[in-house]
Amino acid sequence: MTITKKALAVTIGAAVALASFASQAEITVLKQDPQAGDPLSRLNFTVGGSIRPQFQNMTGDDGKNSYKRNGFDGGSRFRFAADYYLFDDISWISYYELGVNIPAQFNWDNHHADGAHDTSRRMLYTGLKSDTWGTLTFGQQNSVYYDVVGAKTDIWDYDMIGQAPGNGINGDYDGSYRSRQMLKYKKTLGDADIYASYLFEDSEYLPGNGLRYKRKGGGSLGVDYRLTTDLTWGAAWNYTRADMRNPDNGDSKSWDQNILGTALSWTPDNWTFSAGGGWYQNFMTSKKVSVNDYFAGDAWGIEYFAGYKFPIGQYAVKSIQPYFMGDRIETMNGRNYQRIDNGVGISFQLDYGFRVDYEHVFTSSTDDLGDMNLVRLRYDF
Repeated sequence: MTITKKALAVTIGAAVALASFASQAEITVLKQDPQAGDPLSRLNFTVGGSIRPQFQNMTGDDGKNSYKRNGFDGGSRFRFAADYYLFDDISWISYYELGVNIPAQFNWDNHHADGAHDTSRRMLYTGLKSDTWGTLTFGQQNSVYYDVVGAKTDIWDYDMIGQAPGNGINGDYDGSYRSRQMLKYKKTLGDADIYASYLFEDSEYLPGNGLRYKRKGGGSLGVDYRLTTDLTWGAAWNYTRADMRNPDNGDSKSWDQNILGTALSWTPDNWTFSAGGGWYQNFMTSKKVSVNDYFAGDAWGIEYFAGYKFPIGQYAVKSIQPYFMGDRIETMNGRNYQRIDNGVGISFQLDYGFRVDYEHVFTSSTDDLGDMNLVRLRYDF
């Protein structure tokens, strides 16, 4: 079915108008209040989500991404969380986050990538939580590296370009982002949160070039330290052992992939400052269809952000935040690649969970990528 830009705008507007009647923030469906003889009273169940129509206009030729000029889904998701009290301070927790590509769901031509899935599983995990013993979870969930390092600079829209999550073969499989088949432990000790994880063997991932990537195992360590009430420092290391195989000729090679990074987040008063960087070994792809040369040997990247939030509190505007942001990523061997982004943005936080972001990013890269103009509409509930 073909839909015009005007029809898409009308549809989005209608969806946003309907959504405005819902209350902002997580919705508590069942509230935990343990009562003797009532098992359901031990359950706390919440739902929430975010609808994110987005427009991106890159100068020059953006190839197969031209649908982004027409308007596309910038990462809409729905989440469901359960916390069931067992005994003492121990609870059984579960979490599910479903990504929904709304234009693909309704088959709107020229508003999604060819072959895009209409839904995707972003996260699904379960485990035990205790103030005394810590939290142990298993399933698909944020990696230790993302929790401790990546999340500190994942705070604007055209981001995650200089950090490891999102720059490898696939962040769900290589352990860098929303890791599959992961056992993760978190424990708070004073002002520090200590993290550790184990990556189990996963199914094969097909990158679409005839090769096959299979994670054999791995693990992570991380620490997030609150230096002051508004200054946090984090550092993490992730190791992944993986096989790259070519079923056509039988070639295969085992790879040891390492990412090591650190980041700071500082939020004094209405300011937000964050910066992070990392070293990536055998992690970024070389763009060569060869099992022996598939990954670039060494690479590094940085990201940075500075913004000030002006409280408004009138005319349906809660706050306005102008900001400056940027990143850089470069391969040292195995591939000749460098990319530098610097840009400015402004974010309008409105009543009832609505938000509008605008960003302009100047890019200099080996592959001559154009500059970016971006508008994102967002409704959080």
